[in-house]
Amino acid sequence: MNRRSLLPSLPWSTVARPIACALLLCAPAATWAVEKFVWLMPEVDTVATPAPGAASVPVRRGLAQPLSDYLTANWGTPAKHEVLIANVKRSWRMVEDGEPACHLGVLRTPEREAVAYFFDTHLIPPHQLMVRRHALPRLPRLPDGDVDLEKIWADKQLRGAVVAGRSYGRALDALLARRPAGVIDEYTTPDFGGNMLSMIAVGRADYTIEFDFVLANQQEFRAIGAASGNGKVSTADLVSVPIEGFSSPVISGIACPRNAWGKRTIEQVERVLSPPQARQFMRDEFISHLSPEAKARYGPRIDAFYFYAKPAASAPK
Repeated sequence: MNRRSLLPSLPWSTVARPIACALLLCAPAATWAVEKFVWLMPEVDTVATPAPGAASVPVRRGLAQPLSDYLTANWGTPAKHEVLIANVKRSWRMVEDGEPACHLGVLRTPEREAVAYFFDTHLIPPHQLMVRRHALPRLPRLPDGDVDLEKIWADKQLRGAVVAGRSYGRALDALLARRPAGVIDEYTTPDFGGNMLSMIAVGRADYTIEFDFVLANQQEFRAIGAASGNGKVSTADLVSVPIEGFSSPVISGIACPRNAWGKRTIEQVERVLSPPQARQFMRDEFISHLSPEAKARYGPRIDAFYFYAKPAASAPK
C-alpha cells in the first residue's frame, strides 16, 4: 500500500487541520493596537470661572490647541490622540530623547532640525520688547522707534526676564547668548511665557521679549477676567516696542523626533495640513490673534506663506 492510499483513511483532524493551522486559517482573531499620538503644548491661558451671577464669556485659545483639534478631527486613520501640557524644557527634552510625542508651535531652528522633523504651520511677526508704559522714556530708542537692546544692556538701568529653554528665533537667540552677565534673568514657566507678562506688570522685572499677539491675547484675557472677578494681574499697562534689527517674521511649526516614528508621524501631519482647506483654517485661526497693526504690516506675507508657498516638512523622502 502506498502513502497516497493512507490519506483517505485518516481523520480530517489528523491531516487537514494541522495543514490549515499552518496556513493561519485557524489562528485566533487578530487584535490591532490603536497607535497613540501625544501632542505637546504649553499651558493654554484661560479665564477663570466667572463670579456667581456673571455671564459666561468666550475664551480665546492659544495657537497650539486649535491645531491639535484639527489634527485629531482630520487624522484619517484609527488613532488615540492625547494632549500633554508641559513647559518648553520638558517638551523639547521629550522630542530630543525620541519619545513618541510631537511639539506643537515651536520655532524652527537649524539646531532643532538636527534632532527633529518639522512641518511649518505659522509665519509669525517677530518678537518685541514688552515694557510698562511709564518705562518707555527710559528705553534707548532709534529715530524709527525701535529699541536698541544692546544699549539697554550697556546702560544697566533695566533688568530683563526671559523663559529658560525657549527659542526667540536664531538671530535673537545669538544676540541673547552674547549678553553681559546679570542683565537678564531666566525663568522656567509652565507655558511659553504668558506669566512673564504678569511679572513685568507687577514690577518683578522691567521688560521681557514676546510676540505682539501674545500681549494682545493676554490683555483680552485679563479684561475678561476682571469683569468675571477672577483677580488676575492686569497687563493693560504693558506696551510692545519693536527691537532694532529683528523685524523679520519667524517660522513656527510642529516638531517630531528624528527617528522612524517621528518620520511617519510628520509625513501624516503633512498629509493632513497641506490641503488648501487646512491651510485656510490655519491662516484664519492665526490671523484672528493679531493686532490691527500686525495685520496691516505682515498680513500680505502671511497670506503668501499659506497660499503661495506650501509649508515644507523636513522629513527625508
